[in-house]
Amino acid sequence: MRDELPGFTGKVVLVVGSSRGLGRRIAELVAGQGAQVIVNSASTAVDGRTVARSIRKAGGQAQYICADVSCEDQVAAMAAVIREKVGRLDIVIHCAAGGSEARVMDATLPMFERTFSVNSYSLVTLARHLSPLMPPGSRFVYMSSMGAIRASHGYGVVGAAKAASEALVRSLALELAPLGITVNGVRTTAFPSLSLRYFSGSDDWLAMCDRESPLGPPPVEKLAETILLLCSQGAHYITGQVLNVDGGWLTSVQRTAPAGAGPTSSSE
Repeated sequence: MRDELPGFTGKVVLVVGSSRGLGRRIAELVAGQGAQVIVNSASTAVDGRTVARSIRKAGGQAQYICADVSCEDQVAAMAAVIREKVGRLDIVIHCAAGGSEARVMDATLPMFERTFSVNSYSLVTLARHLSPLMPPGSRFVYMSSMGAIRASHGYGVVGAAKAASEALVRSLALELAPLGITVNGVRTTAFPSLSLRYFSGSDDWLAMCDRESPLGPPPVEKLAETILLLCSQGAHYITGQVLNVDGGWLTSVQRTAPAGAGPTSSSE
């Protein structure tokens, strides 16, 4: 991708929630583009250090910072470390997520508080403490999901938090525009990941995407590439948007016939 998305060389990129899965792949890709990467996670420090070490072994630049973005004190401490060690941030990519599987009717206040802290309020605290380190032209990208606009059993509380986060993307885009910082989101369907496996309906969700999305469930690689596209030089005039990366799921009523299938006809 180095030739396809130039402009990352020398950039400082924080990938929140990058010890595993999509976040890890984003960190690896952007490091391959020549950026200095800050790997982050809350409770998987061993995995996070492994990611940073593997990036360095491959010739890239990476360091690990353990911080729980649902806790503002830890976000502030992370900002202080970045200021001291690096001095600035050019890109923040928020891939951290969390929540419990439950019917909305059965959800408790602590469940709501934890889910919204990780998925939504973290956007506020990250913007508050990190934007002073971000020069004009910087990017902020949030990873959302289809649960923000479509209902699914057991995903109601997380979906509500994702919907709130998308509203925050729009508001932060407005507030950070005078600083030259763009704020966008990426909304996707279910895709194979460790996080998805925490939900009992994960296989059904993947089967639905395979059945109803013309391109099938989005590969992690393609999601990561789309996020990098929003962080590239060519996306400087895009802000306050949530981009659907769903293989055509929302725009399709029926999956197309296999390639080469001829027209069908009926007669009475």
